[in-house]
Amino acid sequence: MNIIEWFNYINIYKKYTYISYSDILIILEYIFKKNILWILSNLNFKINNFKLNMLNIFLIKRLRGEPIFYIINKGFFRYISYTIYPDIFIPRYDTEIMVNYAINLIKINNFSNILDLGTGSGVVALSIAKSCIYSFVIGIDINMLSINLSKYNALKLNIKNVLFIQSNWFSNLKGKKKYFDIIISNPPYIDKNNIYFSNFSDLRFESYFSLFSNFNGIKDILFLIKKSYYFLKDKGWLIIEHSSSHIDIVRYLFSKKYYNVFSYKDYNNLYRFTVGQKNIF
Repeated sequence: MNIIEWFNYINIYKKYTYISYSDILIILEYIFKKNILWILSNLNFKINNFKLNMLNIFLIKRLRGEPIFYIINKGFFRYISYTIYPDIFIPRYDTEIMVNYAINLIKINNFSNILDLGTGSGVVALSIAKSCIYSFVIGIDINMLSINLSKYNALKLNIKNVLFIQSNWFSNLKGKKKYFDIIISNPPYIDKNNIYFSNFSDLRFESYFSLFSNFNGIKDILFLIKKSYYFLKDKGWLIIEHSSSHIDIVRYLFSKKYYNVFSYKDYNNLYRFTVGQKNIF
């Protein structure tokens, strides 16, 4: 079987599933260790039995809903290729919008100390550290597997102005009150009673505690908005990702202790990010 024949074989399954051509190309790139241009230029290339078995194994995993980045243990975010493992949250492309905003703030204001709450694979912290080499970024996560993976990604990418600490939110950040210029977070915000997301979508393969929260998904956001105030420098910035359905309550909570509050949209034109500056009473 050659590559084009395998493509045709997959087309049978595409009628019954949401697997995309980009998923297929990512799998081919990974198995052949070649780029997309090579793949598309060599569609008549004969696939040996070993590679064919691997392609079919990866295809079956994707057909059952396993995220493509878990299958190949690699993800892409901004200009970074990073290692990812199952049960570690996969950052979405929309989060790049939030990271780009933070990077602009840092560069304009020469900010030094940045905190990433719930760092997961570390890519938000690493993206900021890579773009802002004169700043220092701390990434925290309660999951020690996340911390070890983040450290590995930092080592692989040779990014040194970053530190990863295991912590239940702020619990292990001793002596860091009024320390940070920016606190950024993509916290859990899906309602834990949402049966579809927890049982039927691709999200069932990801870390439950990185995705789901109590009180209609707002519990962790409420905690972070209140607690971050004490760890930000005067006039420091808080940047949070949230569900578009939370926009009104998030803006209300921000207004209690922050000013210059505004929200901005994701790639689907939905309000998903809110920022505010610490008020001084």
